[in-house]
Amino acid sequence: MATSGDPRNEGYRGGLRPAAGLVIICLVAASCQSGSSSIRKSIGTTQLEQINATHVERASVAKHIWCKTQPNAAWRKALRGGVVAISRRASVVPLAAANDGRSFFASLYTKAYSGVVRINATSSRFTKIRRYPDSNSDQASGSFDGRWLVWAEYHSLYDTGDFSIWSWDSRTGRLRQIGSAARSPSGEYLTSAWQAPVAFAGYATWEQGSGQNNVGDIHVVDLESGRDRVVHSGRVGGSFLIDGPLVVWPESMAPGALTIMRTADARTGRIVTAPPALRKIRGGLAPVTDGEALAFMTDSWKSLWWSPSLRTKPRIVISSRDAYTIDNSLQVAGRYVFFGIQPRSYFADATNGRYLQINEGGWTRLDAKTLVLLKPSATKALHGISDIVFLPLKSLPPIPPCR
Repeated sequence: MATSGDPRNEGYRGGLRPAAGLVIICLVAASCQSGSSSIRKSIGTTQLEQINATHVERASVAKHIWCKTQPNAAWRKALRGGVVAISRRASVVPLAAANDGRSFFASLYTKAYSGVVRINATSSRFTKIRRYPDSNSDQASGSFDGRWLVWAEYHSLYDTGDFSIWSWDSRTGRLRQIGSAARSPSGEYLTSAWQAPVAFAGYATWEQGSGQNNVGDIHVVDLESGRDRVVHSGRVGGSFLIDGPLVVWPESMAPGALTIMRTADARTGRIVTAPPALRKIRGGLAPVTDGEALAFMTDSWKSLWWSPSLRTKPRIVISSRDAYTIDNSLQVAGRYVFFGIQPRSYFADATNGRYLQINEGGWTRLDAKTLVLLKPSATKALHGISDIVFLPLKSLPPIPPCR
């Protein structure tokens, strides 16, 4: 399971947001990128200090930069296989890998049924979980912790604030609504982080707008009992969960200040000391973790940082030198990292510091057992048809040496 960032993600609070119609359509168009966990924008007085510090840090860790290599014959063969048959006759948008090496969760759009499903990658048979009330507008973004699937269901093509939060217990089949967007006194939806809620160790978390000037609440739900606790309110971004279980979120402690990472006990809501890897992050963009390994961006999406453990100081591993930035499709699972520098998608093995291009565009869902790759659709469409490639990680060949 990986938790990730969203398209609005910035390292500071306030400022401009993208057009909602474009953002929401990117959830379901195969040529767009998708993710979770956000931080919003305002220009901070400490930004120049952070930029200078980042440049100093980069100079000291240049030897850790990952190297790019080319796919060999074994990789080209692997990427040609594993196509999920149903993805060639229906619109399928992956939500999360199912942690079993055989299946994944997705939004499925057909004439007979549109909604959240679990798909067997080999047979293309699927289990219906929840039908969408409106097959044209409804979309989802979520995560799976090995038992619980949790997702945000967006109900408008034009307003990212119109959503509900759902959970599904894979052991019992119980479906439950655990949250919904709040409205302002004038009836408009309050702005929330456009993100997938995160499921981890029996808990779910998300950020939800609760007031003006980018004030939001960090929600944590015990998925067994359904109890929803607001652990913190403030100028916060999208939250995620790590071992403990602990809930982590970015927060700007003053108007215009770069965000820091704050941490609380998921069971009690009590503020605790952040793990070492998170303590010095300032203005980190789209942080993602599988509960242990960590990755995030800085420098206006130009630098990718990595740490194999929340106990280890992150280091820069990718520095984009051209006009293209690293996008928010970042995924982490143990030693493996997926990231995009449009218009290309890359797969890395952090243990040997190598990465290679696996596709022109598209994005993935990644867990400890599986890589689920959604390729771009041939044409732009709300519910476009695109190949989905399902590859067990153990079947992938080694990334070849760099030259």
